[in-house]
Amino acid sequence: MFTLPEYVFLPLKWVSLILVAIVFLNLIYFTCLSLFGLKRPKRDYDLKPDEKKFVFVVPAHNEENVIAETLESLLHQNYDNMLFDIVVIADNCTDETVNIVKGYSEVILLENISKPEEPRGKPHAITKYVETKHWEQYDFVALIDADNIVDTNYLREMNSQVIAHPEFTAVQGYLGMKNVVSSMTASGYAAVYFITNRALQYANYRLGWNAAIGGTGFILDAGYLAEYGWNPRSYTEDFELQVELSMAGKHSGWNHFAIVHDEKPNSLVASHNQRKRWAQGHWLVAFTTTVKQVKTLFKSETLSDFLNKIETLFYSYSMVRPIAFLFILLFMCIDARLGAYLPDLFSLLRFWVAVEFLNFLIIPTVYFVQEARPYFHKQTNFLAKILLFLRLIVAFIWNSLTYMVAQIVGFFTWFKPQNKWIKTVHNASYEE
Repeated sequence: MFTLPEYVFLPLKWVSLILVAIVFLNLIYFTCLSLFGLKRPKRDYDLKPDEKKFVFVVPAHNEENVIAETLESLLHQNYDNMLFDIVVIADNCTDETVNIVKGYSEVILLENISKPEEPRGKPHAITKYVETKHWEQYDFVALIDADNIVDTNYLREMNSQVIAHPEFTAVQGYLGMKNVVSSMTASGYAAVYFITNRALQYANYRLGWNAAIGGTGFILDAGYLAEYGWNPRSYTEDFELQVELSMAGKHSGWNHFAIVHDEKPNSLVASHNQRKRWAQGHWLVAFTTTVKQVKTLFKSETLSDFLNKIETLFYSYSMVRPIAFLFILLFMCIDARLGAYLPDLFSLLRFWVAVEFLNFLIIPTVYFVQEARPYFHKQTNFLAKILLFLRLIVAFIWNSLTYMVAQIVGFFTWFKPQNKWIKTVHNASYEE
C-alpha cells in the first residue's frame, strides 16, 4: 500500500468520485427504464393481410445438428409463400450442412469459401450475401441464426407492424429460448432475456425510443441496406447497426409477438467466450463512435430523434459498471486514503441495497412469472414451479456476476482484430 503525493492523490480522488457517480447514474437510469416495461405488452397494430416481401437470410457455419429444424420452422410460416424466400449462407462449412440444405428445394444456398487472408465470421458471411444484390427484390431482409426456431406467425406479425409503422427501418423480434433448463448457464441466459425483452426492449418501445438490435430475429428495410450498405467492423454487427440507425435518425421498433427461439451455451467456457466476444465488439463500437454520436445530437430534427440518440449513447456504455468498480478498487489498493472519501457517497448504502433488491428480486419476479409462463405450465406440480422460479433467480445472479468478468476482459482487449470468430456449438432441439 502506498501513500501518494498530494498532487497525484487529488486527481485520483476525483477520478474515483466521478466513477462512483457514473455507476450510480448507470444504475438509476436502467432501473428507471425497467419500470416502463412492467405493463403487459399489447399490439399497437391490427393484423393485416400478407403484403410485404421478405427474405430470410441464415448464416450457417457447421450447423448440421440444427439447420434442418430451423429451415422447417421458416418453411412453415403462416404467410403467403410467394412473398418470402429463404437463403442459407453456408459459411466455410466442413460438415453436412451444405448437403442438408440441398435437400430443401425451396431454399436458396449460397456457399462461401473464404480465402486464408479474409476475415471470417457471421458479419462477414452476411457481407458476401449483401454483395450478391439478391436482396434488392424484397422489402425487408430478416436475419436469422442457424440454430433458431422461428414462430409460425413471425412474418405475419412483422408485416402488420411495418404497415402500421412505416417509420420503422428495422424491427427486432422477441428473443425466446430453446434450452431454458438444459444447464444453469443456459437458465441464466433465459432469465436475462426474460427481463431484457421487457425491461429494456419493450420499455424503450413504450417510450418511443429505438429498440436494441439483438443479432437475430430482426428485419431490416432493404432500402436502408441499398443506401447505407453493410459494413461490419466488429464482432457485434447488430450493435453497429443499432448505432448507425440512431446516428442516421432512423427508427428501430420492437415486436413482442414476432418470436424467435434461440439456443444458448450450456458450458461456462462457451458462454464466457461468447460474451467476451460481445463485450469486445460493444466496446469497439462505443469507443469509435462516441464522438460521432455526440455530433449527431446537434443534427436531431425532432425531440424524439434527440432522445433516441441520447438513449443509444447511454446504451453504448451499458457495460461501464464493472469497469468502474475495478478501477475504484484498484485506486483504493494503491492509496487507502481514498476509502475515507467513498463512505460519504456510500452513506446512500440503503438506497443502493433497495435498488439492487428491486433489480435482482422484485423486477425478475414480475417478469419471470409473466414471460416464463409457458415453462411454468410445463411443470407437473407446485413444488416444481417454485424450484424453476428459484433456479431462474439464482441463474440470473450467476449470469450477471460471470458476465461482469467477460465485460472486463472485453474492455481490455477491444482493440484486438475482430475477425476470428469463435463458434458456439449448437445441438439443442426446441423444447416443445
